[in-house]
Amino acid sequence: MSDRVGSAGSVVIPAHDESAVIDRCLQRLDLARGDLEVVVVANACTDDTAERARAHGVTVVETDVPGKANALDLGDAAATTFPRAYLDADITLDADDLRRVLDVVRDGPALAAAPRLHVDVTHSSWVVRAYYKVWTALPYVTDDLIGSGVYVLSAAGRARFGRFPAATGDDTFVRSLFTPGERVGVAGTRFTVHPPRTLEALLAIKTRARFSVAEHAQTSSSGSQAAPASAGRRLLTSPAVWPAVPVYAAVGLLTRLRARRRLAAGTDVAWDRDTTSRPTPTA
Repeated sequence: MSDRVGSAGSVVIPAHDESAVIDRCLQRLDLARGDLEVVVVANACTDDTAERARAHGVTVVETDVPGKANALDLGDAAATTFPRAYLDADITLDADDLRRVLDVVRDGPALAAAPRLHVDVTHSSWVVRAYYKVWTALPYVTDDLIGSGVYVLSAAGRARFGRFPAATGDDTFVRSLFTPGERVGVAGTRFTVHPPRTLEALLAIKTRARFSVAEHAQTSSSGSQAAPASAGRRLLTSPAVWPAVPVYAAVGLLTRLRARRRLAAGTDVAWDRDTTSRPTPTA
């Protein structure tokens, strides 16, 4: 790579058994430009995630300790430049969009930024499509979303906290640190989430997401999510999503009950990897 490595910024990618998607993730970043410092943290992997990442010429940190928080901390320790993107390996993010978001944070005044969210429901069942039709219309998603798989922080933004908390959701924690004026969704850019294909898989990952929100609420009085009234008003003015609201409400109620039950019992939520949306890794 060129001597400009890191001139655009750095990227930390925590990766636990991501052999099926790590090549896609890294290929989209157009590493041949030589302006990104990329650190892949292979945490407690039992597959060839680390080997596949090394083949792309990026820095690879391996650890036997499981957990995303630890992987993010290790990635931070290895990375040397800002702005810094934190990217889930199963997210699809094109090179130009990433660099535009890095530029926005570098130029300020935003301390945190992310591309706009796109959910690819092409291969999902009708019930999953209905759920995301409502979810993507909510203020939480449409109004400068930071998280759900990728966010970029400036050096000052990263200085808002020390180590990543050993909690279920880093997205929820990071989002809570910034006011709407300090975080931006960058217009004209997008990242793609590949959601579950089945209801069972959807319930698993949304239970984990609900657990993350409830867990964060127990340890912090801050919050940046839109109030339920705001979400309700948004839906009332979006008649196209009304037929899907019962599905969204049912999934929300069930996952909320599951998450609260586990939290009350002191039971952690498993990583709940969605394997239904992941391709079969190639040789």
